[in-house]
Amino acid sequence: MKASFGVELMFLIAGPSIWLAHFLFIYTVNAIACARMVPTAGWLGLPASSWIIIAAGAAALAGMALAAMRQRARVSAKGAPAFHAWLTSGLCGLSAIAVVWETLPVLLLEACR
Repeated sequence: MKASFGVELMFLIAGPSIWLAHFLFIYTVNAIACARMVPTAGWLGLPASSWIIIAAGAAALAGMALAAMRQRARVSAKGAPAFHAWLTSGLCGLSAIAVVWETLPVLLLEACR
């Protein structure tokens, strides 16, 4: 049985979509935290907003890994082209690099500077 176009498309763009949601979320969290002058002292020297951003990064990476694994399973089960699994994995990998790149400054720079 062939997979439906909508489901295939959602898996194919899962990585960039998760990256977009992560990008918007972490910048919103940081903007609100800096506008409200959240205290910079926190657990292990990081404020709560930084821990929220780190957790969002971990969740985004887990979601991308799950989407790539599910698409590989779907390709073999549904008879979809093997290119779909390769493309989904590639886009999830590139998006994962972007998520790490966005999350890394939390560990390197002070919040709200």
